[in-house]
This record gives sequence, C-alpha cells and structure tokens, in this order.
Amino acid sequence: MIITKASGEKVEFSQKKYEESLHRVGLTIEEAKEISSQINQDLYPNVPSDRIFLRTHQFLKKKNKIFAAKYSLKRAIMNLGPAGYFFERYMATVLAAYGYKTRYNQLVEGKCVEHEVDIIAERDGKKYMIECKYHNQSGRKSDLKVALYTYARFLDLKDKYQFSQAVLMTNTAFTAEAVKYSRCMGVKVVGWRYPQSGESLEHYIESKKLYPVTVLTSLTRQLNHRFREENIVLAVDLLKFTPQSLAKRFKISLGLAQRLISEVSVLIS
Repeated sequence: MIITKASGEKVEFSQKKYEESLHRVGLTIEEAKEISSQINQDLYPNVPSDRIFLRTHQFLKKKNKIFAAKYSLKRAIMNLGPAGYFFERYMATVLAAYGYKTRYNQLVEGKCVEHEVDIIAERDGKKYMIECKYHNQSGRKSDLKVALYTYARFLDLKDKYQFSQAVLMTNTAFTAEAVKYSRCMGVKVVGWRYPQSGESLEHYIESKKLYPVTVLTSLTRQLNHRFREENIVLAVDLLKFTPQSLAKRFKISLGLAQRLISEVSVLIS
C-alpha cells in the first residue's frame, strides 16, 4: 500500500518497520502485531502518514499513556515551538545532563562579523559551537545550505573563541548532501535517527529519559504555554512539585496536576 509522507513523498507502507516502531516504545511483539492489524484496516491508497500516526496514538493512549508518550516523542519536540528558541533551550538542557557546561542564544563577535550562536557547550577541555535547526512540521529536512552556513560561522569564530568543533543538530532529518558535506568538513551532525551509532537525537533523550514536557498526554496547550514562560522544559521538572503546589502555581485542577505528575513518574521509572 502506498502512503503519502508529510513531505509529499509517496512510499510503500512497511508493516515490519511500523511494528518495530511500536516494539521500541515498549509493546510486545504480539501487541505490536495487534495494533498493526487494526491500522491495516484503515489504510487506503495515498493515505497521509499523519493519519496513521494519529490513529496509532489513539490506540496507544487507550492501552498505555506511557507508550503513547514515547511514540509521540518526535511530534512532542516539534510542539516545543513555535520558535526555534525553545528547541535551543531544550537541547542545552539535554546536553547539561551529559556534563556539558552550556550557554544558549549567545551573540558573539567573530573575526569578520557578529554571530548568534545557538549553543556554546564545553566539556573535558573542549568547546563546541552548536547550530540548532528546528522544524515544526513533519517531512522537513535540514539541507546543504544549513551545513554550509554552520561551517562558515565556525570558521569565523573558531580561532577567537577556541572552538574545537562545529555541531549541527536538528529535530528531523538531514538531506544526503548536508551529511556528505558535514562529514567532509568535520562538522558533527545529530538528528532524528541519525547517526545510528548511538548518538542520534532520540538516543540522547531516551538514554537519560530527558523527555520534553510536551510529550505528556495530559498536557493542555494553554498549560504548555505557561510552562514555557516558567522555563519548565523537561517532563521530570514537574517532579519538583507536589500535586497541590503544581495546581496552585499554575492555577489548574488538582486532578490534572495529579495526572501530570503520575504520568511523569511512570515515564521515567
């Protein structure tokens, strides 16, 4: 069956890959096959991949909200926006959990011109210039142009600030040209399911359970906006509150506060 991806690309639906994605979030092989069978009944020629995602998410929410949260991780990162600033702040928080000293949204003067560096990260005596390319729509890729200006910025800054390496991070994927150029120039690239050597974006997140607060199925749009204002980026940040203090601080019902904290507790357990 041919489906339509968010990018508009037409591809063959792979039941095997679909079931593997369900298995990755915690479902047994039998449970994955069960949901796959139900989804197959909804397939029709050129069905949008977004419809498959939404139907799957509905099934998972009924079965287990934690599975639903993990399955929607990519979408949750897109919901950090609408501006890329929030993705930068999130990635700085993730890197800090790995022992990096981070600063984000920095204006620095290069050899030739002033630049806005998304993240400056330091660890083990090395300093990294990190460019974050955020997309809030599925199917968008970071292309060669992004890789080119990342490396050009690095060249203008590296001597003055003693940067060891340029790093390009995105919440989606890279084009083949962007990867090829970055490898050639020594720019480290980190994206969704890339690289597959254990340093992909979701690996950094899932290894230490650094899920964004937007992954929580009980989160409302209004509350997400309030959390951004209060610099609450990680789901685990909610465990700093009791249900009572969370409800009072954000003027939400005690029931919603309890559901949010309970969901986080199970998610990181």
